[in-house]
Amino acid sequence: MGISHEQPARLGLSGELPGRPTSGFQPRIDESAPAIADYELLRRVGRGAYGEVWLARNLTGSFVAVKVVSRKAFDHDRPFEREFEGIKRFEPISRSDPAQVAVLHVGRGDGFFYYVMELADDANAECGARNAKLGATPHSYAPHTLREDIKRQGRLPVAQCVQIGLALTRALAHLHKCGLVHRDVKPSNVIFVGGVPKLADIGLVASVDATRSLVGTEGFVAPEGPGTPQADLYSLGKLLYEISTGCDRKEFPALPPDIASRPDREALVELNAVVMRACQFDPHQRHGNAEAMLAEMELLRRGDSVQRERKLRQRLASFKKIALGLSGVAAVGLTATILVRGVVRANVYPDGPPSNNQQAEALCEKAMNILRYDGVAEFATAYTNFDQAIALDPNFARPYVGLLELNARESVPGLPTATTEVMRQIAEHLERLAPRLAATHVARAIVNWCDWKYPEAERSLLEAIKANPKYELGHTWYSWLLECYGRPEEGFKQLEIARKLAPSKVTVYRGIGNNYYAARDYTNAIAWYNESLRWEPRHAAAYGGIGQSLLAMGDYTNALGYLEKADILCGADEAATKERYESLRRAVNGGGIPAYWLLQRKWAESDTNATLYWKAVIQIRLGNTNRALDLLQQSFDTRERAGSYDNPLNQLLLDDCWDGVHDHPRFKKLLEEIGYEKVMGGRKREQT
Repeated sequence: MGISHEQPARLGLSGELPGRPTSGFQPRIDESAPAIADYELLRRVGRGAYGEVWLARNLTGSFVAVKVVSRKAFDHDRPFEREFEGIKRFEPISRSDPAQVAVLHVGRGDGFFYYVMELADDANAECGARNAKLGATPHSYAPHTLREDIKRQGRLPVAQCVQIGLALTRALAHLHKCGLVHRDVKPSNVIFVGGVPKLADIGLVASVDATRSLVGTEGFVAPEGPGTPQADLYSLGKLLYEISTGCDRKEFPALPPDIASRPDREALVELNAVVMRACQFDPHQRHGNAEAMLAEMELLRRGDSVQRERKLRQRLASFKKIALGLSGVAAVGLTATILVRGVVRANVYPDGPPSNNQQAEALCEKAMNILRYDGVAEFATAYTNFDQAIALDPNFARPYVGLLELNARESVPGLPTATTEVMRQIAEHLERLAPRLAATHVARAIVNWCDWKYPEAERSLLEAIKANPKYELGHTWYSWLLECYGRPEEGFKQLEIARKLAPSKVTVYRGIGNNYYAARDYTNAIAWYNESLRWEPRHAAAYGGIGQSLLAMGDYTNALGYLEKADILCGADEAATKERYESLRRAVNGGGIPAYWLLQRKWAESDTNATLYWKAVIQIRLGNTNRALDLLQQSFDTRERAGSYDNPLNQLLLDDCWDGVHDHPRFKKLLEEIGYEKVMGGRKREQT
């Protein structure tokens, strides 16, 4: 979904790998840095338990974090060696879960050991940039931690707290399953890598049965002390308390005095129910394990009530006892059947049931986390994981849901193009494996949209929303259809719902910008595209949207910078792109807007890849209406595609260049041939 300003590319996401070497910078090395082969330690950026964290650069020029643990920090050899053995054990585990900080290498030096980790995002980068490129600014780098977010914002939106809680609970579940505990969960030990929250200060990770000195932070340490899974859950509960209320953990369990006036107060009360259980004084009154806490966090993510679910389970337990006393096992079975229906309904798998193949399940879980946390730099990894999960279990529906979401709204350089046939195959697999999923209805809608079956596409999206009102993509994609159908006023309602369901999803903010563009409110469109850039500074489609809006406003001079940035982020050759846009700037400066389009026409005439639709856009911009309509008709007659599943004629009502010919008989006839008259704004439409 995106507004295309030029025919070669559908604007979407691309991510430059962090730490890409740049020329010209020669850092001043900290003379106190220990010598570590193959790594250049630039400066100290933090101190953790038993050691120091350094910003470093490897042989390829990529930036990493290196933690150095000195023997001098310990009174005896034994605890030092135990720490070293612990980190060696954690190294392979760290790379098998997306919410753990990945340990890339472990080694020893003279009087110390060290381990190399992936680098946190730069807290000082503009707009809190994810995976910031540090080539020119390593001297100002500071790791982006959850503590920094609290300092800036005071408290975080409940929906964001739930997403962070989900990631960290999954991380603890993974640690505990491997027989490890963290021992110091707190906001300053949560870093963001590619926008994804991860547990840091892994030097504190220990075996559940390890005997170690008391560690932890006052207010986060459980009453019985650290070192058990339940103690980790207690610390996580205090972390969630701080980020959701803005209160200090020592004020627990007090709620903020303005809770009654908070727009998200109901969601905060539900989250607080999870926090209260996690922070019980008696460990036996807490969640039985991280999986139990994770299940409640999943309920919150779907918008369900934790308190209602607990009451339902209590009723089920009570009825079981009554049934045992009255009629024995048969009554238990009948009563449980009656009540469990409600439980099952509240715990359906919104993305399809899990796989029986554990490796396939793990690959898919990691990929879905990358995708839904907008981990742009890792989208290629997500794509590979989905493919591998399908190869391991061809009857696993969830990776097809992931491929749908990845292909439906993201454009990633280096990945296969999402053609109509690709989308059709995804839809067919979902129809076979999980016909009732909301994602299946969305996939069916996209295929219908590609085939110009516009009413069927709308009905499928309404079915998706009916199947799962909390599936954000259903609302976001429905808003996109409504924009393309000339009904932006209805699109706003869907985007409002989508934003509540996924308040940090960059494509939702871009969608709001698209909707304002469809309503021809270019000022607000630009504001919302900028908001999406605040969440993801490398979001190409947002740059393209700003550029397109500025073109519509006649500001070609400023538009070109944004369009150039969009093309480069989409993977276009940087040098050739800069040269091309420099030519366009010279044309605008020398001959104004007509010169811009004359140059575009010259290029299109010699470009064998130029679509008929793009040539039509150029002609209408030059005032050649009949020639433009001729080309549009040819585009329709040949069923032209623009390289992806996104047929350019699907945006005929969205693109502002056609606003002046909406009443032209030939244009109206073309709209009727495509099928727009059945769904356009101002017409009576069938609702299902």
